[in-house]
Amino acid sequence: SNSFNTPLVNNEVNNNNLNLDSIFEAGSFSDTTVASQTASFLLSAGQGDSVIADEESLQVMYYYGMSLDTSFTGDDVLNVVIETGNNVSTGRSFNTAQYLDYGSSNNDTLKVVDLNYTRSWGDLTVTVGDSLDASAQFSTACAYSGFTDQLADCGTGLSAGLGGDVTISSSYDIGGGFVAGLGITGAEGASTDGLFTKEAVDAVAGQLAYSADNYGLSVSYAKIDSNDLSGTIIGVNQDAVVWGLNGFYSFDGPIDSLSVGYQISDMEDEADRTNWFAGISTSEIGPGTINLAVGTTAPILENAEETLQYEASYSWDVNDSTAMTLGGFTVDRATGTDDFTGVALSTTFSF
Repeated sequence: SNSFNTPLVNNEVNNNNLNLDSIFEAGSFSDTTVASQTASFLLSAGQGDSVIADEESLQVMYYYGMSLDTSFTGDDVLNVVIETGNNVSTGRSFNTAQYLDYGSSNNDTLKVVDLNYTRSWGDLTVTVGDSLDASAQFSTACAYSGFTDQLADCGTGLSAGLGGDVTISSSYDIGGGFVAGLGITGAEGASTDGLFTKEAVDAVAGQLAYSADNYGLSVSYAKIDSNDLSGTIIGVNQDAVVWGLNGFYSFDGPIDSLSVGYQISDMEDEADRTNWFAGISTSEIGPGTINLAVGTTAPILENAEETLQYEASYSWDVNDSTAMTLGGFTVDRATGTDDFTGVALSTTFSF
């Protein structure tokens, strides 16, 4: 953690020629700061519908990220995340990397993407920051490690996985296996709409989770105030009340765990939307594990045609710092449009 603090750049210089009394120290790096870095490559291909310009090609993308964690008291952490990548999603049609939510769309430019501060007072932990999800401190009862972004949310992306921008997220260990969570976010904190105004997109979320030795349950709630017609800022284009239910059970056998999730969204101007998910993870098979899942492609309107998404992946560790995942998925689409199928191999280095 102190590898940048070398004798060469740590020399003290008394700049008497400028008649200054200050002592300058170049290149100092805090002893309490820990840097963790990740570099990843993705080889992927997809087949879909050429009419809507799906990207049917073999593609290679990369991601690099650095997380800097500094503690000032021993009970707190200041976290800064810097990342870059070449997965340019704006203005493009669907490709495999977008379904995986892989990497970063910073267009080969290093940027600060997350800045937050966490402090604990006994059983209470509070995180406040920018580019922070309202659910950051939630303890959702899901043991599944997803391959695609939709199924990685365990079926409750608008409640147990609620996003955000300028956010306060907290958790409290009640005891006896119970943990309560609360999050408040202004999803347009850096825009002219501001925080908690009539024009802004804001949300509040809560969760109660229980965990035992081999199973867990969680109930999540979110109230979203949104007038974002695109529905891209926080996931809905109107006011909504969302409830989510998650559970998992761990087995002592070839199947390591079963995870399920169900979510219902009460929309202000239309019928309810429902979303569900089920996934299993195996115990170690060879050097790695298998993950299989199925669920809806998005929250589906009541009485509308249900479209499903399927995925299968195999993940293994090459060594202590290198991991690989090979997988594929299929996304159902509405009648008249070809389904999208993708395959991908990711290699991740952590150091």
